[in-house]
Amino acid sequence: MKWLLDIFRRNLLKKIIALIAAFIMWIFVMDDQDPPIEGSYDVPLTISNTPQDFATVCNVRTVRVETRAPRSNFVKYDANAFRVYANLDGLGEGPHQIIPKVVMPQGFELVETDPAVVTVNIDPLVEYQMAIDLVTQGEISSDSAIKEIRKSMDFVTVVGPKSLVERVAKVYGSLSLAGTSSSFETQISMNAVDAENNLVERVRVVPSVITVSVEMQSGLKKRIVPVVPELSAAEGWELTKITAEPAQLEIVGAESVVNSIITLKTVPFTVQTGQRTFTGTLKLDIPDGVQVKTDQVTVSALVVRKPVMRDSSGN
Repeated sequence: MKWLLDIFRRNLLKKIIALIAAFIMWIFVMDDQDPPIEGSYDVPLTISNTPQDFATVCNVRTVRVETRAPRSNFVKYDANAFRVYANLDGLGEGPHQIIPKVVMPQGFELVETDPAVVTVNIDPLVEYQMAIDLVTQGEISSDSAIKEIRKSMDFVTVVGPKSLVERVAKVYGSLSLAGTSSSFETQISMNAVDAENNLVERVRVVPSVITVSVEMQSGLKKRIVPVVPELSAAEGWELTKITAEPAQLEIVGAESVVNSIITLKTVPFTVQTGQRTFTGTLKLDIPDGVQVKTDQVTVSALVVRKPVMRDSSGN
């Protein structure tokens, strides 16, 4: 062992200087071969510590993380190695400006985030009841008619963050009738949409599916007949230019019944005096055994005084 110690101690200072020089050279080579560079990752934004019975609404889904690290790190790691979160601890209802927090692998240095600040709205969870609209699509068979459409329920519950639930203008389901000639039952999905008929995201409809039963009648006849408004005016007044919209309607029923109908009349209505024009919605007087797509029409008329008749003899 003594000879090993002698070898180690011989020219010790030179050996230490050589070791230091080798270490410096190694650092220089590594820095030259694996230099620090800048790069970016698109990382999903996570919301943490949301208060109980509240939901969050944020228009930012991903945050771009600008980093600096040795070149090899960008080969070794992808966006899954990063985490970006907005911490809501201790915050209450309403909008909040929050600086995203970034968790990175060792060796990375954060340069900046884009955006630097995100707006998170803390919304109470609410639920509203809303009536169901049915939207029919397609034409039924020419010799058939719809006798009745029954829904398993008339109302559903809309659940979600308050600011989003308040955007819901209606809940509807689409019912396909194309070529239908016989009765059937089907399930249709519920859609919550805003005033522009766009789906409102992050809002749940409960239940999301309802059952619809359609009862059909076959062997029927269809016919288009004009609509006749039954209008009258007070004494001394008369009505001119009477129109109905729609001016004609399709009626459906047994052939013997349909053949006997020449026109569809409205329920009688007396126009009040003191107005030059009349526009109103009047119900139709629909005969038994006849089906019509609508039971009311819009009626318009001009209201004028009757001319006064004078005695030409002067008496």
